[in-house]
Amino acid sequence: MAVNAHFRSITDRAVVPMGRGMVRLGLTANTLTTLGLLGVVVGMGVLLSGRPVLGGWIAALSTALDAFDGTVARLTNTQSELGAFYDSVADRVADATIFGACLWLARDEPLTFTLVMVALAAALITSYVRAKAESLGWDATVGLIERPERVVIILLAVGYGFLVWGAGILAVGGVLTIVQRLHAVYGQATAVPQPSDR
Repeated sequence: MAVNAHFRSITDRAVVPMGRGMVRLGLTANTLTTLGLLGVVVGMGVLLSGRPVLGGWIAALSTALDAFDGTVARLTNTQSELGAFYDSVADRVADATIFGACLWLARDEPLTFTLVMVALAAALITSYVRAKAESLGWDATVGLIERPERVVIILLAVGYGFLVWGAGILAVGGVLTIVQRLHAVYGQATAVPQPSDR
């Protein structure tokens, strides 16, 4: 969406100077990815131990730290396909950890559990649609709910006790995002006749 692209252009102006500071500290992109993932795991452990606000904030700050890995890679000219692969896998593990914790907390609440399940499925499918589209040469970066919005909403919801509402927003928004991406891919695929490989 144009709104997301505009928001990213604004955040980049704040992220780049901070990224330079991390480079001066000797932090690498892979180090930030690893620290971000470990922080999410620790945060969810703290949350499940009975301190949801603290756990949510630990996970949120760790996710924010991980957001600098791409910037640091660009600033140090160390971008690589392996690094991008590692970052993508780490993001999926972090998402699974967060949603897994939410599912555990909602295990005795059928409505909340169902909404979290739908939100998790939508998050996985959203990522898959983009990856598959890009592997075929199409773009599928549009969408109402992308990973940054998803993480913020779910961590606030689980940390401050309104998980049912947060999961509901992500469930509906996630399904809409899938539809948006499928529509975008369909438009690109049908814009020019594609040669048949059968």
